[in-house]
Amino acid sequence: MLRQTQRCCRMNGSDRRGTAMGELKPVDDDLPPAAAVLAQALRDLFTGLCVSTRRYAARRAYDSSTVSRYLSGRRVPPWEFVLNLLHDVGETRGSVPTAETIDRLRTLHTAALESGGSPAHRVQLLERELAAADGEARHAATRERWLEDTLQDREHRIRDLEMRNRELEARLREEIRDLKEELVRVQALHQQAEDRCEQLERQLAEAEERAPLPAGFRPEADVHNNVAAGQQFLSSVMVYTDSWQVDEEFVESVSVQLYAMDHRYLGNGLLFDAETVITPGPVPEALWTRSETERTVKVHVGGRKVPATSLETRASPPLVVLRLEKPLPFPGRPLSFDRRLMPGRQLLVSAYTTNGPYSCLLDVKGRTGNWLRVTGELPDGLIGAPAFSGAGALTGLLLSCGRDGQRGLLLPVGSLRALTTVKLPDEL
Repeated sequence: MLRQTQRCCRMNGSDRRGTAMGELKPVDDDLPPAAAVLAQALRDLFTGLCVSTRRYAARRAYDSSTVSRYLSGRRVPPWEFVLNLLHDVGETRGSVPTAETIDRLRTLHTAALESGGSPAHRVQLLERELAAADGEARHAATRERWLEDTLQDREHRIRDLEMRNRELEARLREEIRDLKEELVRVQALHQQAEDRCEQLERQLAEAEERAPLPAGFRPEADVHNNVAAGQQFLSSVMVYTDSWQVDEEFVESVSVQLYAMDHRYLGNGLLFDAETVITPGPVPEALWTRSETERTVKVHVGGRKVPATSLETRASPPLVVLRLEKPLPFPGRPLSFDRRLMPGRQLLVSAYTTNGPYSCLLDVKGRTGNWLRVTGELPDGLIGAPAFSGAGALTGLLLSCGRDGQRGLLLPVGSLRALTTVKLPDEL
């Protein structure tokens, strides 16, 4: 360290080491060994500054005589002086003091204070210990805050996971209930089909026994007997259904036609209540009648034509809510909703096409994104038609049809929850 400092001073054009050391008073012989060792270490450091004690005192706003006493060992300096001197020497060299150097000087400084035994030395030791304890306390406080925040974050994540698990469990239980109900229904249909097969087998065996005719021989009496047997066979055919309860008249009463004011056909919509129509939209801008205050289309239902204005338009999901200018008769019972649709279900549509009233059954095939894939006979103009389940509950609105007229996409009834201008039941 000292050789490096000497080289630095010579490179600056002068050798001030002799001047700095020459003005320092010698270390007292009667000093305690620990104080003498600290004084010598400080003197070795000070020579690295290549300045006089007076100049260094002015630089750091110290008293020059006090600096001399620190460096001669007659007085143990405060730790702040030692640390400042160490950093000043490092700045002169263009380096940073190492942790080992700082720890070595701290050990020497502590030993010197302990060997002095004066009240002032005792105060410095306690101040050093207080500063160290304060640093540990601040570090512990910072760690404590971090641990508290981390713990709170983990607790919140656990609560979120528990809530998601409960929601997932509720959905799974709901699906299990629906699957059990569907299984019971399919088992009943299976049993009915098996019973029907057995009945037809018995009838076929009886018919074969009653008409064992030779080839090419059919007397008139036998022909009459066979006709009678055939009539008996036909009269015993049984017709059954699979709990299909939808009221087609109700479906027709809430399915309405939409026309532009210039009589261009727009499609279908759902009569949500006596004054509100919902249709998958948006209705093309070019088909609205424009004025300064109105944007209207016509709603046709039961031979009546009622103008309607746009109340709410959404792009995702694509929906338009229309407010009728005059209320229309609404069925005596309210709408019910079914958002739990699985592949294999059948839906009823009874609405309008470009050629007039039309009804058909749609088969649910699966999901594509937020829409249900359906198949059936889907002619032009059926877009917007509401679809109902076998129990008579609204399941969605027909959003689009394929070019082959056999496939389409259904906007599920759950999408209506995005609307803000209509009142929907809480369970939807």
